[in-house]
Amino acid sequence: MMKFRRLPSSLAAIGLFACALVFSGCTSSSHTHPPRTAIEQLLLSTAVDNALKGTRIPDLEGERVYVDDSMLESYDSGYVIGSIRALLSENGARLQSDRADATLIVEARSGALGMDVADSLLGIPSIPIIIPGAGTSEFPELVIYGSNKQQAVSKIALLGYYADGTNAFSTEPLVGTAYFNQYKFLLLLQINFTDIPERRRF
Repeated sequence: MMKFRRLPSSLAAIGLFACALVFSGCTSSSHTHPPRTAIEQLLLSTAVDNALKGTRIPDLEGERVYVDDSMLESYDSGYVIGSIRALLSENGARLQSDRADATLIVEARSGALGMDVADSLLGIPSIPIIIPGAGTSEFPELVIYGSNKQQAVSKIALLGYYADGTNAFSTEPLVGTAYFNQYKFLLLLQINFTDIPERRRF
């Protein structure tokens, strides 16, 4: 009958120490991240840019214009208003900070400014693993095919009228979109497609 010799306690301790080193090497530390990703912000701002691109409004050369944003309920409304002000200024408007000083009021409204996201995965998603005494790690994602598709949509309209309420101009709804699509293949290969100018090189 075969007998098994018991390993010395010192060897067992070394083995346990080696295992601990291996597992501790897999632990992940936490990082602080902004509440919004750069991709999200770029998608929304690019959708706004595309909505206003090529917009035709009357020549406003010398016209004192006040931009009324009281009807604008929109995510990133600061960027939307700034882009509208830039459009008016490029068409000759003299922008006013006080409504009483303006001869023309431009009212901005937004029908949409948001994102749609769609994910798909063929494989095994990452799974958090708690290792006693070593912390938390994650079993890596095993992807045969995966995709993450993000699309932003912006819908803006402008109404211009004189101080006495007479109509000056009114635009049709101005719609712009932007997308960032990411595809993964066979664990390692990743391809991105986007119309965001700042990310086309990445």
